[in-house]
Amino acid sequence: MNSLLQIAPTLAEYFNVRLSSPAHPVEQIRKFVRARYPIPSVVLLLVVDSLDNPLYSDFADDLRGVHELVEQEGLLLECETVSNHTTPAIGSILTGLEPEAHGIFTDNDVGKSKIKSILEILEDAGKKTAMVIETGGAKPLIDRISYVFAVDDREDIIEYDELIKAHTIAVLQKRDVKLVFSHLRAIDRFAHRGLDLRVAAKVTDGNIKELANAVRERDGLLLICGDHEAHIKAGKRAGTVPLIVSCP
Repeated sequence: MNSLLQIAPTLAEYFNVRLSSPAHPVEQIRKFVRARYPIPSVVLLLVVDSLDNPLYSDFADDLRGVHELVEQEGLLLECETVSNHTTPAIGSILTGLEPEAHGIFTDNDVGKSKIKSILEILEDAGKKTAMVIETGGAKPLIDRISYVFAVDDREDIIEYDELIKAHTIAVLQKRDVKLVFSHLRAIDRFAHRGLDLRVAAKVTDGNIKELANAVRERDGLLLICGDHEAHIKAGKRAGTVPLIVSCP
C-alpha cells in the first residue's frame, strides 16, 4: 500500500529537485506521467479534508465528478494516513516526513519548523509555487513562496471553500506557477458537526470539477487526496485515504 509520505518525493522527482525523505516516489504515478505528452506544465495538489476511502465509496453518486476523473484514464491509489489531524497530515504530505520528524502540529509550527516543504524546495530551485489555505497556515509562508492566498476561517464553510476554489483558479492562470497546493474543508466541517455529508460531498464535487477545468486549461496534472479518516462517530473507518491522479 502507498502512503501520504510518498507524495512529496514523487513531486520532487517530477520537478527534478532534491528532497530528503525515507519514502520513495509512487511508481504508478511515475508511469502515468511518463505516458503523457506533452509533460504537464503545472501540478495542482488538492487536499480534501476528511476524504477517506469509505466516504469516497459510500458517496460515489455525490462525488460523481471525482470518480469520473479516475474513470477517464486516471489513477486511484489507496494511501495510509500518518495522523488523525489536519495540520500534521498536511505537513507530512508536503515534506515526506512523519509528524515527529517535521514537527508541524499547529499553525504556529509552520513558521518555526526548519524542514522545508516541497513548495519551498521548488522555490529555491527557481520554480514558482503557490498555496491556498486558511489564514493561520498561510501567514508563515508569506515571503517564502511566490504566491500565498489566505482565507479567513468562518462559520459558512461552503463560502470558505468557494473562496479557496476562486483563489486556486486565479493562481492556476499564472503561467509561471509550477505547483499549487490547495485545501478544501467542507466535508470535514460537516462530519464534525453531524450534518448531511451528501450536501458537503456534492459541493466539494462541484468545486473539484471547476478546479479540474482550470488544470485542463494549463495542460496540467491534478492530484487529489484526503488527509485523514473522517471523524464520524458511526462505524469504524478504514484509516486509509484515496489518492487520485488525473490529467483532466
